[in-house]
Amino acid sequence: MKKALLIIDVQTSAVTKTEIADKIEKLQNQYNYIFVSKFENKNSPILKILNWNGYNDESLAFIPQKNAIIFSKNAYSSYLPEMKNFDEVHICGFDTDACIYKTAMDLIENNIRPIILKDYCFSENQQFHDMGIKLLERNIGKHNII
Repeated sequence: MKKALLIIDVQTSAVTKTEIADKIEKLQNQYNYIFVSKFENKNSPILKILNWNGYNDESLAFIPQKNAIIFSKNAYSSYLPEMKNFDEVHICGFDTDACIYKTAMDLIENNIRPIILKDYCFSENQQFHDMGIKLLERNIGKHNII
């Protein structure tokens, strides 16, 4: 079984708890294939439609492994067509209730099993994180959240 780690939007302006970035940095050692997304507000439909001007700093809050594929995005999902080469994609990062949720749904729709690494995910606040986990349990199955 071929699996990858996907680290979603762990950027300096989003991370309020530095210990989560430190945990994610160490987590990379367990994977041979790593994808790292960075949210950029440039030309984002989120900026246009919601007038949300978050992420003032696109720099990562951790040091990615040398072999990591780092890419920018301007929408919720971090899904890439290259992920079709994997049976499972393990997901961590920011926001459980938005980007992580949307990415997990996109993976399922592309016949890839998403595994949510719950202790390595976070949101703006605990309530949003908990709601995101509840929705993920319903839509991707409790057994896919570890």
